[in-house]
Amino acid sequence: MREINLPITQTYSITFDRAMFDPSKAVDMGNGRRAIPIGNVVDADIIASVETARRNGGKILYATTSIEQTLESILLKYFMGPFVGHDERRVMFEHEVLQSSALSYRTKKELVTKIINNKALLAGKKKSTVQGHLTTIMEWRNAFAHGKIQHDTKKGCFIRFYSGSPKTVTLDDAYWGEVEKTFQECVELLKEAEQQLDNMQQT
Repeated sequence: MREINLPITQTYSITFDRAMFDPSKAVDMGNGRRAIPIGNVVDADIIASVETARRNGGKILYATTSIEQTLESILLKYFMGPFVGHDERRVMFEHEVLQSSALSYRTKKELVTKIINNKALLAGKKKSTVQGHLTTIMEWRNAFAHGKIQHDTKKGCFIRFYSGSPKTVTLDDAYWGEVEKTFQECVELLKEAEQQLDNMQQT
């Protein structure tokens, strides 16, 4: 399978401050001209950083799809019971309701949260933790689906998006570490909740 290459617009910027315009830093350009170096707006390292951010953003989209499928699995088991054999109603509910565009990630998240709370599928702080993680992941997914990755000489790599108001998030190692931790914890908590639901339905 070959990797495709599609046209993408990319914004690189440079932030100026007064210190950069120190006349003592000017260099002779010849013919009586002098210039002050401002550094690189874009170089190989900056391009590599932006490419990594773009790939990581793609992984967030795919990982969110995976979490959404887990939400669908919990909803299917809760409303239709455990799988015991082919059932046309179950198939229709799964395809025409759970996987339809009419049921958004937000709606699935809210339904699963209510099920977790009503059936006590998670104990203590785990309930609020998974709810917070699902909301955060939804915002990240929307940011990379609709936002714009940029690079600035001072800010570094960042994404600009709208979520109730214009927002900017720096895409540094601390951010990516938080992303990994949040997704891992969310997956583990959803699996725990689903297993608890399975146990309840087997008794």
